Formats: sequence, C-alpha cells, structure tokens
Amino acid sequence: MQTSSRKRDFNLSLNGYRGLCATLVFIYHVGGAGIMPWPSGTLVQDSVNYLWTSAAYGVEMFFMISGFVILGSLLRHESTASFLKDRFVRIFSAWVPALIAVTLVAYAVQTDPFVNVSVSNAAALFVGNLLLLPPIVRFPMIHQVSWSLSYEWVFYFSSAVALLIFRRHRARDALFIGWLCIAGIFVVLFPRALFFVTGVIVFAYRDWFAARVRWLKYPLISLLVFLVAWRATGAMKAHLNDTVFDFVMDGRWLALVIAFIASIHLFAAVTLNASRQTAFLCGSIFQFLGRISYSFYLWHTPVMAMIKRVVVPPIVEHYGVGAGVIALAVGTFVLAIPVSWFSWWLFETRLAGLMRRAWAPRAEVGGPVRAV
Repeated sequence: MQTSSRKRDFNLSLNGYRGLCATLVFIYHVGGAGIMPWPSGTLVQDSVNYLWTSAAYGVEMFFMISGFVILGSLLRHESTASFLKDRFVRIFSAWVPALIAVTLVAYAVQTDPFVNVSVSNAAALFVGNLLLLPPIVRFPMIHQVSWSLSYEWVFYFSSAVALLIFRRHRARDALFIGWLCIAGIFVVLFPRALFFVTGVIVFAYRDWFAARVRWLKYPLISLLVFLVAWRATGAMKAHLNDTVFDFVMDGRWLALVIAFIASIHLFAAVTLNASRQTAFLCGSIFQFLGRISYSFYLWHTPVMAMIKRVVVPPIVEHYGVGAGVIALAVGTFVLAIPVSWFSWWLFETRLAGLMRRAWAPRAEVGGPVRAV
C-alpha cells in the first residue's frame, strides 16, 4: 500500500524538470570550458552568447525544486531532527564520495586549490569543503559546483529553525510565513537564493495555481523570460558580492522582479503539468536524466576536467577548436552518464537507504514528494 501511494505521488513532470536543469548546467559548462571564446561581434552571435551563458541558471531552477520539496518535507516530519536527518542523507550520501574523488585527483595533479599546499592545509581545505562552508564562508572551493550545495544546506537549517518555531502551528501557511521570514535574510545577502522562494510559493499555494491552470499554458515563454531577465541582473557568479539592496540601488530590481514572476509561472506550469509544452519532460530521456540528475551534477564537472586535460588538446591541435568543443561535450556526456548512474545506484539509493533505515523511524522514511 505504501509503495502504491509513492507511485501516485511521484511527479513525472517535476522529475523531468530536474533532468532539464542538469542539461542546462552541462551546456553552460561546455561553453565555459575555455576551449573557444564565447561568440560575439554580431547581433546573432551576441544573442547566442547571452542565451548560452544563461544556461548557468539551471542551478537556480534546481533551487525551485528544493524550495518546493522543503515545505513538503517540513509538513511530513514530526521533528526538526528527523527533517535534518532526511536532508543530510539527501545531500551527503552522494556529496562525500564525489568530494573525496575530486580532492584526491586534484591534490595528486596539483591543480587549484592544491598548488604548493601542505598536507595539513590540504586536509583543512577538505574538511571546510566537506562541511560546505564556501562561499558562505570565504574559503577556496575544491568542487566547482559545491557552492550550490552550501546554499541548499543553509536553507535546510533555516527551514529547521522555522519548523522548531512553528511546529505547534502545523498549518501550511504558518510554516510558509515562518520559513519566508527566516530564510529571507539569506536571500537578501545572496540573491541567487531567491528561487528557493519560488518553489515554496508554488507548493504553499498549488491549489490556487491549479484553479487558474488556464494561465499556465506557455511555460517555454516564461522559461525564456526568466533566463533573459535574470541574466540582465548580472547574477553570473557563485560568489556574489552584491546583495538585494545593491539590486535596488542600481536599478536591477526590475529585472529581478520580472525573473521572479516568470520563475513562478514556469515552475507552477511544470509541477501541475499544465501545458503540452512540457510534455517532453515526462519522456524516458528526461525521466532518466531527472533520476540521476544530482549525481550527474556532481560528476560531470570532474569528468569534463579530465576530458579537457587529456583528450581535447590533441584534437584541437589537429582538427581545430570546433572539434575540440564537440569532443568535450560528447566525451563528457558519454562518460559522465554511466558514472552518474552508478553514483545514483550506489550512493543515492543503496547508501542513502541504509542511512535512513539506521537513523530514522520507518514511518519517516520516504514522503509525499518523490521527485527529489
């Protein structure tokens, strides 16, 4: 009976959306690998540059999913401790093996941040990254994408505080308002975290959106508006020095508001499967990519770094930079997919399952939102 309930609660569209997010980040990293410069000089080239670099915001789209999941997770857990245990398993079951692998390779070949670093300092770097300190604390990152996991973990803690304060008021709206007040401080300091709020709003008021589903027919347009508007804010780096106050002072607040509204429209359409435009997300390709998306997010960058270091140079030398970019994209994808599947199977499924059974009562294992 429990298995049947989980199948009914599994959101195919949302799971496929995770695959889309991972694909966008992959596309951005291929273009940003430095093999060839971004196209520029003509209107068409500048437009391609603008859209390609906007694919970096697949990370913000991941944040929307996390925001959606956070409120549901708060509502189904009996205590703050059980909520944090569940989220710890979700993040660290796959994060720790990936960080160990990247650390060992980076230290062995002496790449940043391990160039001319002693063993003791290297150990300190590892521990700081293991605890997901950067960029919340100014600390060198070992893994290229770890900054987003730091954002995730901060939001889990802010959510835990909201649950602790408002657990006597189990109503969805009370938890939503409490979470928004606590997490809002982090959003002000780190504007890229704004899109956690998107997911929380869509979860908290999904019945309201469902009653107005006719407004959600064109999510591909809202996706384009989101990417273009958020790109206009200049939010391109993990280590943003600007706060929301800076966005307000220099006029970027308008692009921020447009991007935020577009993100709500996009994400509501996806979660409610409100448009034929998102039907591809329920197909087998994006369902598979969605299932392994977290592991793919963790492993595609080190695989890409290896391909770039070993495979690409001779190809560029003999066949040019275009062939080098193709080799990087195809080689990374072909190798990262099986590595990511294995990571998903071993760490996200087997190891995470063991951790949950060991740490949590059986009643708390699983939950209503399964596309996480």
